Amino acid sequence: MRIGVLTDSTCDLGPDFLRERGIEMIPLIVHFNENEIYKDVIEIGQENFFRKQIQAEKLPTTSQPYIGWFVEKFKEMSEEYDAVICIHLAGVLSGTCEAARMAAKEVSSLKVEVIDSCSASFGIGFQALLAKELIDEGLELEEIVKRIKEVQKNIKIFFTVNDLTYLQKGGRIGKAQAFLGSALNFYPILNISEKNGEILPVKKVRGKKKIARKMYEMSALELKDWKEASLGFVHGLEMENFVVFKEELLNYLERNKIRYIERTGWISSVI
Repeated sequence: MRIGVLTDSTCDLGPDFLRERGIEMIPLIVHFNENEIYKDVIEIGQENFFRKQIQAEKLPTTSQPYIGWFVEKFKEMSEEYDAVICIHLAGVLSGTCEAARMAAKEVSSLKVEVIDSCSASFGIGFQALLAKELIDEGLELEEIVKRIKEVQKNIKIFFTVNDLTYLQKGGRIGKAQAFLGSALNFYPILNISEKNGEILPVKKVRGKKKIARKMYEMSALELKDWKEASLGFVHGLEMENFVVFKEELLNYLERNKIRYIERTGWISSVI
């Protein structure tokens, strides 16, 4: 059976990187107003998005890919593959998985397996890369799907934001609502649950300079019992604390002889 892999633009691996590895990508949609609608990553890059967002009078909105885009993509992939594994943004954060499932019903020429990544960003991207590796190793479709779902429990995502306004207005904040209205100079550390992709509160840190250290401590604790790991580092416009955190964590891995691969990039505009 010829098996393909389809993911979406929130995987943060980038169109060129995915293309090189034979993985297809479908973009989510960014709306700045009724007349400014962009295909994420393809028509508006992350850095450009952030700078545009600062100047925007209204908060931009996002939406999942149109069902018709999925139908078109599935028909295109059916010319090369017998089956496709779709790995998309967590269902609690987006309707992308549901759009893929609805589109799959309209395409009889292709077997489509839709996997809710229960994750975001590189948490999706690394699952897509693993799927491609397992295909190349010759595993059967059912075994690949099983392996992908098993590895989801090992994905851990920590992140921080300057404030929770955008996550709140975008409807993605979940139980982290508890951190809203915190005292001045408190910064949140959040987790994306590996069980379902929900955004959860972890810690509040007083003072921005302490954020990098606390993120490092939490990440090092997660990694201490592993011999190898895949790491994804993503950032927005602010880089100072990001660089400190990344350097400290990679130094920790080197000191403890933990083998790793890592990728660094911009966080998805949609996220």
